[in-house]
Amino acid sequence: MINADSFLNTLSETRHHAQSAALARNPLAANRCALPPALELMLGRGGLIQPQLARSPFAPRAARVGVPTVDRKQIEHWYACYGDDANWLLDTEASRMIAIEFSPYASPHWLFRRPGEYGVFERTLRFNAHKRIFALFSVPQGRRIARGWYQGLHWRTSILIPPSRVLLAEDEENEVEFSYVNPSAPLLSAPETLLGSPVRVY
Repeated sequence: MINADSFLNTLSETRHHAQSAALARNPLAANRCALPPALELMLGRGGLIQPQLARSPFAPRAARVGVPTVDRKQIEHWYACYGDDANWLLDTEASRMIAIEFSPYASPHWLFRRPGEYGVFERTLRFNAHKRIFALFSVPQGRRIARGWYQGLHWRTSILIPPSRVLLAEDEENEVEFSYVNPSAPLLSAPETLLGSPVRVY
């Protein structure tokens, strides 16, 4: 009997193969283009990304194109097709990252209980999205995300990243662009507070 994880892994591989095959057959895919620095940065960190054709922060899955990938040719093709009309999603699970969204009304100081852990939050790759700050951490091999809920903190499996833009209202004057706090910041390993016990090998 096949379990759910095996089924989902097989489905993901099938979709990636189909996407790669479609790209190889497409004559327009040879038209290379320069990517925005924000996308270059995430690709350099090993992020799997995909376009979303909607400005709303509450866009449905139907607005997403393809499957998340780190294949530069595929991302260049998407950018050549959609340009600045697309937003960009990061698949944090496939990229082995944690994305933490901090509420402007709650301090994350108490979350990082060990000495120096809050400094890690300040030094890792972060970006602003209106009044919110997202901090990105890598998940070490053999570790997993700790389970639990914290006030002012939210786990995300798929998040919009720079250079995405969202409309806070129907009026285009309320458009907000996501931007990195410090584009040269490293993607640091997640603090122990955010990680669960090591994954056991069966």
